[in-house]
Amino acid sequence: MGVGAAAVDFQVGTGRMPAQQPGAQVPKKKVIYTQAEIDQLAAFIASLGAGPSIPTKNQVSPEGADIAKGGELFRTNCAQCHNFTGKGGALTHGKFAPSLEGVDPKHIYEAMQTGPQNMPSFPDTTLSEKNKKDIIAYLDAVNGDETVEPGGLSLGGLGPVSEGLFGWVFGLGTLIAVAVWVAARTAKAKKS
Repeated sequence: MGVGAAAVDFQVGTGRMPAQQPGAQVPKKKVIYTQAEIDQLAAFIASLGAGPSIPTKNQVSPEGADIAKGGELFRTNCAQCHNFTGKGGALTHGKFAPSLEGVDPKHIYEAMQTGPQNMPSFPDTTLSEKNKKDIIAYLDAVNGDETVEPGGLSLGGLGPVSEGLFGWVFGLGTLIAVAVWVAARTAKAKKS
């Protein structure tokens, strides 16, 4: 088969398999197998042929990783589809790149190794093990539990364009409301 244990662990461990309906985009859903059953499926598939193996805890741990390098690699290789902070984004023909918020680092590593669905694969010859670890550390830094909002309204983390548009609409709306109020008070004062 050649898909390897990592592909099985990713697809079954995120609930994408078994698929409710076949198609190019299989969304994440509730996992129906236990981790022990997933491990057994992955071991069976791995016994049938070569393929990426399930990453170790050390491979996905952000400890010792270069967050800045991970951000650079993420923006170069991943942001086109997943947005610069991993919030996900639209693709062609009604498909989408899923949000990476709250995704287990092991599954992020496996997705980079195996390239599920519309995603290209990034084997170790393309992105080294260290590079993948750096990307995971970057995602943890921007989306982790301890991430601090930089201030203001995040507006869903959609970026500076939506936040700027909100500022303009809110600002202009406020100016128009003040102008109408001043005009109404002036007209009322002239009648008196």
